Amino acid sequence: MTREGEWQVTALIPGGVPDRRRSSLLVYRGDEVVAEARLGRGEEQVIGNIPLRRGENRLSVSIRGPAGEGPASPQLVVTRDDVAPEISIVDPASGAEVNADRVTVSGDTEAGSQLTLSNVTTERSTSAAVAGDGSFLGEIGLGPGTNELTLRATDAAGNEATAQLTVVRGEGVAEARLTLSQTDFAVRRLPGSISLRVLVTDAEGATVDGAAVVFSLSPPGLPTNTYRTVTTRGEASWLDVSMPRDGATPGDGFATARVTLADGSLLDVVAPFRFR
Repeated sequence: MTREGEWQVTALIPGGVPDRRRSSLLVYRGDEVVAEARLGRGEEQVIGNIPLRRGENRLSVSIRGPAGEGPASPQLVVTRDDVAPEISIVDPASGAEVNADRVTVSGDTEAGSQLTLSNVTTERSTSAAVAGDGSFLGEIGLGPGTNELTLRATDAAGNEATAQLTVVRGEGVAEARLTLSQTDFAVRRLPGSISLRVLVTDAEGATVDGAAVVFSLSPPGLPTNTYRTVTTRGEASWLDVSMPRDGATPGDGFATARVTLADGSLLDVVAPFRFR
C-alpha cells in the first residue's frame, strides 16, 4: 500500500529472448499499457514512473519484440491510498473539566492506523491503542489548568491527520463522608447501639459503587470492632452496633471508615463520639 502517485517494478528477464535490442517491456495496469521501456541486457530491469490510480492497481509486465508480444507476468497488486484518515473524538468533549491527573480519550479512526496522543501543554506523548474496527482508547497525564491535546493518526499508506481538543484539569477529588446515628451517650444508660454510614463520591461528585469499606468502632474503655462491606449506590453502612456497659468509661471515642477505590487509592474518614 502506498500514498504515492507512481510506482516502480523490477522485471526478471528470462534467458533466450531473441533480438533484445528491438524488444521492449510493457507495463500493464489491468488491460491498459501505462509504461514502456526498452529491453536492456541484464537479467533484471527496473521500470519506474508507473502511474497509479486511487484504489487497487493490478500491474503486470510483458515483452514485445519483432515477432509479437509474449505472455504477461503474474499480476502485482498495489493499492494507492492518498486519503487522510478521519479522527472522531467521542469522549471527552472539548473544553471538558477533568477532576483527575490523567484523562482517557476515546473515539474512532481508520482501522490499521497508528495513533499518537500528545499533550502540547506538558510536552508529553503516548500511543493510543486502535482496535480492529478503528475504535481507539488512549490515556495521558494532565498539567494544571488548561491542557491542549493533539491526536495524530497515520494510516498504513502513510497518510496523516490530526485532531485537537482542550481539557481543563479540575481540582475535584473523591470524598467519603461518615455519619453516626448518635454522638453523645450516657454510660449509665448503656448498653446501647450505634449505626455508621458512609457516602462515597468520585471527583466529579458521582456516587461510587463497589468500593471496599472497612468500618471500625472504638468506644472509650471497650475493645475496637471492625466490619467489612462494599458501597451500593455510593453508600455503605454498619447498623445497630452493640456497645455494652461493662468496661465502658467516660471519654472520647471514634469511628472510622477506610474506603478503597477501584484504582487502589484510599480514603480515610473519622467521626468522633463521646461517653459521659
